[in-house]
Amino acid sequence: MSMQTKITTRAVWLILFFFLLSAGAGSAAASVTMDKQAAPLNSVGADVSALPETPADEAMVNHDPTPSVVLLERVRKNARQQAAAAAFSLGMMAIEQKDFTTAELLVQESLQLQPSNPEYLYVAASLAFNKGAFAEAEAYQLRSLALTKAKLGTKDIRTASLMDDLGTIYLAQQHYEQAERIWRESLSIREQILGNTHPSIAPRLKDLAGLVMHDGRFDETEQLLKRLIHILEADTGPDRMDIATAQHILADFYVSRHRKNEAEELYGRVLADWKAAPTQQRLLIAAKLYELGNEYLSQLRLEEARPQFELVLGLLENDFGADHLYVRGARTALVKLKSEQEEHSGNNRVDQVGDRELHSRFSQHREIM
Repeated sequence: MSMQTKITTRAVWLILFFFLLSAGAGSAAASVTMDKQAAPLNSVGADVSALPETPADEAMVNHDPTPSVVLLERVRKNARQQAAAAAFSLGMMAIEQKDFTTAELLVQESLQLQPSNPEYLYVAASLAFNKGAFAEAEAYQLRSLALTKAKLGTKDIRTASLMDDLGTIYLAQQHYEQAERIWRESLSIREQILGNTHPSIAPRLKDLAGLVMHDGRFDETEQLLKRLIHILEADTGPDRMDIATAQHILADFYVSRHRKNEAEELYGRVLADWKAAPTQQRLLIAAKLYELGNEYLSQLRLEEARPQFELVLGLLENDFGADHLYVRGARTALVKLKSEQEEHSGNNRVDQVGDRELHSRFSQHREIM
C-alpha cells in the first residue's frame, strides 16, 4: 500500500471521528463530568492513528464490528447520558419551584434515556408519592432499591435509607406487615453498622412503635418508646426537644392504657423542657398540641385530648395571658371536652388503634419540636 493511500485512509478516519463527536453532542471529557459511570472515550481518540487498515468489505465478511460502529455506540451512549442528566437537572429545578407536573415529565424523560439510574428512580418515586400514586411510587422505589443493593450490597446505610422510604410507601398503602418487615430490616442494618444506641436509629423506633401499637402489641410499643428515649438521652445536647417529644408520645400512650400516674410524671418533665424553649418555638409547639388535642377530640379520645389542651395552657397562659388565641382555644376545648365526656361517659375507647389515630399519634407528634 502506498504512502498516499495510507494518508488518505487516516484522513477518512479522522473526518469520521470528528463528525461522530459533533453528532454526539460532546466529547468524552464532558461525558465524564456529567456522569461518572459513562465509559471513557479517551482511548478511542488516542488510538485513531492505530486504527486497522482492513478494507471495509473484509470487515463485513468477518462480521467484526468496525471501529466506526464501536465509536458510534459510545458517542450515542455519551449523548443519552448527557441528555438524561440535563433533563434531570431541569427536573430538580422544577421541584425547587414546586412545579411538580413539569418535574415529573422531565424525570420521566431522564428515565427513558437511562432506565436503570437509581437516583432518577428514587426521585420518580418521591414525585409519585407526592401526588398520591402510591403503587407507582412503590414500583419505582423497589427498582431503585434493587439497583442500589446490587451496587452497594445489603449492609450499607444508603440501602437502609431506601428501605426507610419504602416502608413509608407501604404505610401509606396500609400494608402494615410489609412496612414493619422493611423497617426492621433497615433497623438491623443500622444496628450492625452503627451500634444499638446511634441517634439515627431513633426515627425507626418511633415508626415501629406506631406499627406495633396499631397491631395491639402494647408491651412492645412501650419497650420501643422507652428505648427511643434512652437513645435520645444518651445523645444529650443543648436541645432537649427531641427527648421531650418522645416522652410526650410515651405519656399519651400511658393515658390510653389508663396509667395516669406515669403519664402525669412524664407530662411534667415535658412541660419543663418545652417552657425553656425560645418564644417562637413555644408558640409552634402550642399550635401543634392544640391541633393534636382537636384530632383526639374528633375521635372521642377524650382522656388523651385533655392533656394536650392543659399543656397548651401550661406553656402560654402565664406569659401570654388569658386572651391569647391558643389559650382561649384551649379553654374552650376543655369545656367542650367536659361536655362530651359527660355525654359519652363509659364509652371511651382504649382498644386496638384505628388508622387515623395511628397517624395522629406518630405523625403529628413528629411535628411537635
